[in-house]
Amino acid sequence: MSNSLMGNMLVETVMERALKDKMKEQQAKQQEEERRRAARRQYEEEDEDDCDDEDLKEMLKKMREQRAKELQEAMLKKNKGFGEYREIVEEEFLPSVTKSEFSVVHFFHRDFERCKIMDKHLQAISQQHPETKFYCLNAEKAPFFVGKLQIQVLPTVCLFVNGVLKNRIVGFEDMGGKDTFETGTLAHILLRYGMIKVRKNSKDDDSSDEDK
Repeated sequence: MSNSLMGNMLVETVMERALKDKMKEQQAKQQEEERRRAARRQYEEEDEDDCDDEDLKEMLKKMREQRAKELQEAMLKKNKGFGEYREIVEEEFLPSVTKSEFSVVHFFHRDFERCKIMDKHLQAISQQHPETKFYCLNAEKAPFFVGKLQIQVLPTVCLFVNGVLKNRIVGFEDMGGKDTFETGTLAHILLRYGMIKVRKNSKDDDSSDEDK
């Protein structure tokens, strides 16, 4: 074999090795770049996850603070007579309806069955709506206001806003005239008159608690 041929073969071998080395180097660089990109993606995803977690934590914190505020307000209102259904006497009538924005007063007779039915429903509604004060007043023992408000049928439920009579529910006429109406039916009437608010956990006040 001539020196020229051997030289050419040697050059080709060297070039082949160099090419292979170059390819290996490029592959190594490519793999390294892929690792870097993968690491960067992972870091970005983890950073995004951390951001989401922080947002979630912040949202939960605000929800807890809002809930605590609502509970505190509910407790304060309950201590002031909100969230309960209480019987008052004639002397308490004016102070009671003028000290709160929304007041519902049921004029009743102890011997009337329909008054007892109305009591039951108002008791249930009062526990669900602390934004309004609910009272009952024995009509026999409140002749002045019975005459002043022209109460002729019992039960009559008078609806006051800042001490001013806005509407009244006379007997069971608005509830279909039947003794078997549901609590939600009465709640819807109070809602329509603006005496109670829609509960946050329900689209309307026809909840299962109020229908019992």
